[in-house]
Amino acid sequence: MLYKFTNPESVEVVIFDNSCNELFTEYVLDKKLKYTIIESKLSTLFITSKMIWMFIKNIIKIKNNEKNLFSYLYKVYLLTTINLYNPKIVLTFLDNDLMYHWLVRNDNSIKYLAIQNGIRQKFEFDKLEKHASVEINHDYYFCFGMYDIDFNKRMGFKAKKSFPCGSLKLGISEIKVKNTEKKYDICLLSNYKQQRHIKNCPITKEIIDNNLLLDKHVSKYSKHNNKTLIIALRTNNDEEINYYKSIYGEHTIFSSGLVESYSSYRASRESQVTLAYQSTLLLEMLATKNKVLHIDFTDNKNLFDYDSPIKYKFKTYDEMVHKINDIYMMNLDQYINITKNQQKYVMNYDSNNPPHEIIKNEINIILNNSRTC
Repeated sequence: MLYKFTNPESVEVVIFDNSCNELFTEYVLDKKLKYTIIESKLSTLFITSKMIWMFIKNIIKIKNNEKNLFSYLYKVYLLTTINLYNPKIVLTFLDNDLMYHWLVRNDNSIKYLAIQNGIRQKFEFDKLEKHASVEINHDYYFCFGMYDIDFNKRMGFKAKKSFPCGSLKLGISEIKVKNTEKKYDICLLSNYKQQRHIKNCPITKEIIDNNLLLDKHVSKYSKHNNKTLIIALRTNNDEEINYYKSIYGEHTIFSSGLVESYSSYRASRESQVTLAYQSTLLLEMLATKNKVLHIDFTDNKNLFDYDSPIKYKFKTYDEMVHKINDIYMMNLDQYINITKNQQKYVMNYDSNNPPHEIIKNEINIILNNSRTC
């Protein structure tokens, strides 16, 4: 912990938590903007008369609904730290972070902007509710599509302003990944989860069991049908690589699991069909007019709650093979025509007006309005 006895310089934007902040600084924020990064786990403690006075005022203003007094005081101190920088905007890539939503509910002095970072499913919030009260309050929410706005309404989540603009990472991937051509028949998007994550979580076990069945069937399919296959890793962890080698063989082709390399986006674009279970990238690739198939052998209707022609449930290996072959052989224009309505609903992406430009424009509007007030 670093202790500071002077107040920080004012900034226009606070980036909340360090998740993918380079996307904001390189593509979203104008270069001249002053910003700082504040993580939910504070590393700097300000001890000044102004900080103490603001902290006391926030304690008086914010009602304590926490069971744990320390948790309440910590959240108030975090909010006060943000206030001390006097920003006009707080920006985050953690749209499902409960600490962030506590800040939104308790601070009307700043505009809070959240960018969706992945698919949102009911079971995730059900898991959170076992440990904490789940109250989702968006100020400005830049989400994938109208599906997510409808999902928020079904869940009782609140959002003052929603912008269905597609995936921020997808837009940036189109800058990073260029000049691709088809090299593989199949791309499998890794959804590898370590066995230790099963503990006390039946749904996680269900996901892992489905992954194992999917991998065995896809391995059999690719070998019996002489299909070239690449696996887009989630990490470069030896445990993940060894898992796939044990099923697909020692000579399996992998793409790097390094997020900053955008290798999963490249691997998918270089493949005729992308297969996955529980994957955000599957929706992103659908939005770029690539053939995708979500493979589900479970009976759980709450997992990856999207409709056909994106999602299919299978009972047998033969059913899966029939559908993969059907999509593989389908003319691309026909596939795009069949999926276009669902694609726009779940991932409203426009390469001519990508998410980072939409977010940047909204930030500039907010800042310009604040400067004229």
